[in-house]
Amino acid sequence: MKKKLFHIITAFSFLCILILMVIYPNQSYHAAKNGLNIWLNNVLPSLLPFFISTELLIGLGVVNFISVLLEPIMYPIFKVPGAGSFVYAMSITSGYPMGTKITTELRNKKICSQVEAQRLLAFCSTSGPLFIIGSVAVGMFHNSLLGWMILLSHYFGSITTGLCFRNYGNKKSKEKQFMEKTFQNPFTALFEARKNDGRKLGILLGDAVKNSFNSLLNIGGFIIFFSVLIELFSITEIFDIFSNLLSPFFFILNISNESIKGFLSGIMEMTNGINIISGSEDSLIIKGILASFIISWGGFSIHGQAISFISKTDLKVFPYLIAKILHGFFASIFFFLLSKISIFNFKNMSTTVFSNSNIIFLSQINWIDKLIISTSISLNIILSLICIGCLFFIFFRVKNKFFSHN
Repeated sequence: MKKKLFHIITAFSFLCILILMVIYPNQSYHAAKNGLNIWLNNVLPSLLPFFISTELLIGLGVVNFISVLLEPIMYPIFKVPGAGSFVYAMSITSGYPMGTKITTELRNKKICSQVEAQRLLAFCSTSGPLFIIGSVAVGMFHNSLLGWMILLSHYFGSITTGLCFRNYGNKKSKEKQFMEKTFQNPFTALFEARKNDGRKLGILLGDAVKNSFNSLLNIGGFIIFFSVLIELFSITEIFDIFSNLLSPFFFILNISNESIKGFLSGIMEMTNGINIISGSEDSLIIKGILASFIISWGGFSIHGQAISFISKTDLKVFPYLIAKILHGFFASIFFFLLSKISIFNFKNMSTTVFSNSNIIFLSQINWIDKLIISTSISLNIILSLICIGCLFFIFFRVKNKFFSHN
């Protein structure tokens, strides 16, 4: 009965959206065009190198190599394979939905179990620093210090969420498996993964490019659809209606209707919501708390992209959504705590506007330069993880031999 009711509500909702598109064709067209421009000029060049490099690294066995090297760090803390370090590094660098995409790839390749992948989804779905500092802090709030506070709150929140999910689906047998493979030879893992993949390098490269473009087309579709949806909601004043209904509940927090409207809009799509909040008359601490929650929550636009990847695996959507809610709450709390630290000089923040000359805006860089920057960042992440992993591998090897002799 519940499934039938859900199906009816979903079908009726999309029918209403279609009717609104027919009623407002011009606005829908311009909103779709704006979403297409965002995808083509920002998302595509920024994420394409990460997607291709991830496909190649998994096929070549490099991710298995990194997984073995960093497992002694990642498993005791988060109870996930060492490959989780690769997922998290890619996620915090490139932003949504990179972490979810790689996690589902690892699950499909059997590099991690269902439970481990579910734990990874909990904390490896994050925004990137260029968006938080460049677009949000400097572009919308005109204050880069606020961006650093939101950035730290966002990543502290994700780590805390990961710690909360470390015992999700915990099994004693998994602890035994970890102890057996902690000091496995990483080169053995690399060669075994490459052998199991079996594809020639040319085929692997072609598949990487094809799969990456297919994933990006999928993301582009969600961006365009939600751009139209946000525009239709604005025209029909749906956000204003819900804002007025919820205003009594937010009255005790002294939050204006404009910020409530921005918050509701951000629940749907974070960029538009944060932009509305930045223009409200509320205090900067209220704006920062709301922005931190929205960025960590991600918005239904991001969740639609994530669910499209999750649905191709045996992973569950509900724990992912619970994790995103927790991430939002933790990020808001961390932002409030950071605002009380004197080093951030929060009282004077409203008058402290930093120069924008040293901030890189993706919107001000041409398509080729964005592609080059993204490629450089992805390669640096991979090399850094390998170097760090080698150092820890050597350390644990030496430590193991030392104690075995004693």
